[in-house]
Amino acid sequence: MRIATIDIGTNSTRLLIAEVKNGEVEPLYKTGKVTRLGQGVKQTGYLSKDSIERTIAVLKEFKKKIEEFGIEKVVAVTTEAARLAKNADEFLNQVKALGIEIKILSDREEAELVYIANVYHFKPSVPAVTVDLGGGSTEIAYGKGENLIYYESLKFGVVVLLEKFIKSDPPAKEELLSLEVFIEEQLKGFKNRAGMELPFEVFGVGGTITSVVAMEEAMTVYDSEKVHGYQVTCELIDKWYKRVSSVSVEERKKIVGLEEGRADVIVPGLAFFKVFCEVFGIEKITVSELGLLYGLALREAKRCQKG
Repeated sequence: MRIATIDIGTNSTRLLIAEVKNGEVEPLYKTGKVTRLGQGVKQTGYLSKDSIERTIAVLKEFKKKIEEFGIEKVVAVTTEAARLAKNADEFLNQVKALGIEIKILSDREEAELVYIANVYHFKPSVPAVTVDLGGGSTEIAYGKGENLIYYESLKFGVVVLLEKFIKSDPPAKEELLSLEVFIEEQLKGFKNRAGMELPFEVFGVGGTITSVVAMEEAMTVYDSEKVHGYQVTCELIDKWYKRVSSVSVEERKKIVGLEEGRADVIVPGLAFFKVFCEVFGIEKITVSELGLLYGLALREAKRCQKG
């Protein structure tokens, strides 16, 4: 059976088309665009007209691609921006008018789907941590094998951090310091509540950590096969954080491998991973392409197998 999964996040909207067979997922096509659905939602409580229009336009493109592949099942979800917005129904109704059924995922579902997808695929020999840094929230999950021990949805992502801390271009030193202190406080709280102890393997999901690989390898065309499983050292994260935070947004747009729509949010994104390395005392992060899209497809594959 062919399935399409759509993840409408705070910062980007993504599509995965896959073949599901015998409980396994074989990706056939994957794409994503920065749509900023959740831009300003923390301040106003509402999804803006422009944000909704941008996202709907991309979903129309996705629908054409889904029809080309002759998809039998479409699973679409949205996350933190829609969980927060008072006018979420307005957006959901426009999506449904396209013929796409959509569900608002709980933060637990979001964390669990990403966690299970990664441990099922990578089969780490030690406990695992998945870090899904989104636009409006960040899901961190900790477990052993397919047993999820602890998770949290931290109520900030790259868009939220950008809007809260970065006012200058390039960012002022004081802004970066305030940003890092905030992230450190949040991560130390998580670490204490989770009771995590080394050793554990960390899998990073989302546009920030994949961008590190794309920039380091100077990818003019994004190569998901090369990105997936790449070992990003904390030293490499620090190198790129220093570089992108010292130049303007326009200068960042010239960096080969960095998606233009991510030029502003890459700074808080890399600040997050830099501080994550420091708080958890790790040396590297395994970059994973297996985010929410793959987790949704895997869940459907398992359901089909049982059925």
